[in-house]
Amino acid sequence: MSEKNKGNLILLLTAILWGTGFISQKLGNRVMPPMTFNAVRQIMAALVLTPIAMRGLRTSGYLSLKNSSQSQIDYRKKRLLKAGVLCGLFMLIGTATQQIGLLTVSAGKSGFISSIYIVFTPLFSVIIGSRVKRRTVLCIALAMFGFAVMSLKGGLGGATPGDWLTLVSAAGFAAQIVAVNCFVDRDNAILISQAQFFFCGMAGLVIAVIAEGPTLAAVFAGVPVLLYQTFVPTAGGYTLQIIGQKYTDSSTAALIMSLEAVFAMIFGAIFLHEIMSAREIAGAAIIFGATILGQKE
Repeated sequence: MSEKNKGNLILLLTAILWGTGFISQKLGNRVMPPMTFNAVRQIMAALVLTPIAMRGLRTSGYLSLKNSSQSQIDYRKKRLLKAGVLCGLFMLIGTATQQIGLLTVSAGKSGFISSIYIVFTPLFSVIIGSRVKRRTVLCIALAMFGFAVMSLKGGLGGATPGDWLTLVSAAGFAAQIVAVNCFVDRDNAILISQAQFFFCGMAGLVIAVIAEGPTLAAVFAGVPVLLYQTFVPTAGGYTLQIIGQKYTDSSTAALIMSLEAVFAMIFGAIFLHEIMSAREIAGAAIIFGATILGQKE
């Protein structure tokens, strides 16, 4: 097997794992409030990354006085703090609204609406000086048309709050990607990832305590789902993504990983018996087409 084919298969597995994440998120909502589930899984993800982050620090010497001056280290610490807060804030918006949206939206529908982040990202990149291409505007218009076909049955009032919240989550994920690109470099990627998970989780936990009054019994009841969500779609999926992208080109990688939404729909039908209507499938197809077109060079 060629390295490219190996990479493509790894990325296909990544998309499958990410697709199952929508199922575990739905199941999580059944055993505990959405903000509680979201906060705990983010904190768990940060803890899982701790040994990897520590090893990376020792290997790179990123915060070591042996390789850098005190002023450089102070600058890097401040940059990591800013990255953790800003990226974590956008991650909180994206993951929390998606999780709450899943209370009224099927796994497959959530997967396709969430995937609109792919066409939102180049639009948000204007903030860091990128130019908006005509194709980007076309793709956003096409994706929003797909959203309308999927969700706006009989006008604006036809969409559930979950539909709108999931659309907000797509914007949150796009903003988070742009924010990461502003701060990430060769040696701090894992540190930024851990910092954003930690901020997202802790801020979400504060909101959950105030708004939901979570109990330890509910958290313990959701441990199996939390473990799956943390280690399979999150730790496993993102690790496989990094490995797979070493062996294939970025456009092919993006195309394969876009199948996440398709697998979310398939697994939602198999495990949760959620069947999308013909109208929803048509809207999903339009959104999928917009995301594919948006990835073309």
